[in-house]
Amino acid sequence: MPDEMSAFRAIISHNPEALAAAMAPGMARNELTAGNTELRAHIWGSNGETRGSVVSLLTQPPLCVMSDPAATDLSAREILVYPQSRYDAVLPADPAATPLPYGVSNRDYLRCRFEQTANGWALADACNFQPRYATITG
Repeated sequence: MPDEMSAFRAIISHNPEALAAAMAPGMARNELTAGNTELRAHIWGSNGETRGSVVSLLTQPPLCVMSDPAATDLSAREILVYPQSRYDAVLPADPAATPLPYGVSNRDYLRCRFEQTANGWALADACNFQPRYATITG
């Protein structure tokens, strides 16, 4: 869990340089270091509003951190992160009969993908960042 915690500490402390250092090479890290405002809003919110951002969920301790049982790739893994209060609120009556995740992404939980790098596990996707690039047709 130390690898997750270094990425999460960087997010909570609003430290983009430390977060970039805790991330795997790829699109999300490139967008972060380039100052992509959409990615930064996904992580830290914007205009003083953090609801739905990664930091909004990470700053509601205690946290429930669990491996996503659906993940099968040994060079990558996904974790689900719930604030305990949100996990308790969305936990189904029969958890054994209901597959994870429970609730709504970025409201009740985060899904974060980590990849194995030469330096250990590193955050790969900025906790499920989905860029909304314009589609060019014709």
